[in-house]
Amino acid sequence: MDILDRNVWFYIRDHQQQGPIGLFELKKLFEQGVLTGDSFLLSSDMDSWCMAKTLNVFQSTDEQDSINYALVWEEIKKDTYPTGRPFVRFLARIFDLALFTFFLIAFVSIFSPKFIVESSAITIFMICLILYILVEAAILSVFGNTLGKSLLNTRMKMVTGEPINFVTALKRSIFVTAAGMGLGVPIINIFCFVFSFLDLKNHGYATWDKQLGTIVLYGRVSTARMLVVSIIPVGLLIAGLVI
Repeated sequence: MDILDRNVWFYIRDHQQQGPIGLFELKKLFEQGVLTGDSFLLSSDMDSWCMAKTLNVFQSTDEQDSINYALVWEEIKKDTYPTGRPFVRFLARIFDLALFTFFLIAFVSIFSPKFIVESSAITIFMICLILYILVEAAILSVFGNTLGKSLLNTRMKMVTGEPINFVTALKRSIFVTAAGMGLGVPIINIFCFVFSFLDLKNHGYATWDKQLGTIVLYGRVSTARMLVVSIIPVGLLIAGLVI
């Protein structure tokens, strides 16, 4: 199948990854001058972002063809991170997990404080991690995003453009918890973190996203916001354990 026949496309504009849109809408953006030959595109079947000019349908013979695509791409990558942002994704998940853990500990403490006191921190964390699989799936299927991802200007969609349904979100949460976090088991989770980091940096997408047909889009986020989001999980976990 020719690359131009693929229906779902993403594009980079104003330092943001946008989409998904159909090929018809994509062509309209070019006709209206919103996108140019220097714009970078990604289809649901492509493994990496490509400049429009490098695709047959967008190739031209004007003087702009002499642009060094590699240099332009390096500049665009600084703001759009098309090869993935492992730290941002990890931070968003830790933020969401810490927030859930805090509220769960607070809730259980009201009805069964003895359980919280007698249980080890690892036991509580493992329970929260497993329960969060269901909670995250429900949040993604209802709202389309989690609070942590929203704060870090990260969005998740199906490559078809459809909202993430509960079953897909549940499969992804299980996949991430097992393969990406090693089910929280000490030592094993370190190897899983390293594998996930290298996988995302080398391919631009996580294995589970490729398998399930989901895609994570990144936008610009300030260093200050990242620092705040980094501090909050630590505070929430400490508060939760104190409670």
